[in-house]
Amino acid sequence: MSRKPKTRLSLQDILASCSDTLFPAECGKAPVTPQSRGADGDTPLHVMVWRGNTYAVQCLVEAGADVNAVGDMSETPLHVALRRKDLAAAELLLRAGAETDRVSEFGQSPRDLALVLGGAFRRLLTAR
Repeated sequence: MSRKPKTRLSLQDILASCSDTLFPAECGKAPVTPQSRGADGDTPLHVMVWRGNTYAVQCLVEAGADVNAVGDMSETPLHVALRRKDLAAAELLLRAGAETDRVSEFGQSPRDLALVLGGAFRRLLTAR
């Protein structure tokens, strides 16, 4: 059985894959940049964190995506990473300058979420 080598999506492919989520009325035809925002304020970075795609998160951060962008329910990508219990994405976002004290409409900051999660999440955010 032959295996095809795994290929990584390009930044343009990553952005295009966010189009349906961010702009559903456009049926995937709306151009998407790292700074694009959907109707609720979410960015491609929010989308990729929700999808659990750490490679895409890294690509977007390297392309200048705003790690502190406020999206749906006033949550940042770091809020989303913590809600998903995605330690790799949380670490990546923190290294890129994600703020830990922004409070969402749920009344929680990423630091609050990390305290509830405990373990490695607590250590990661209380070390800052």
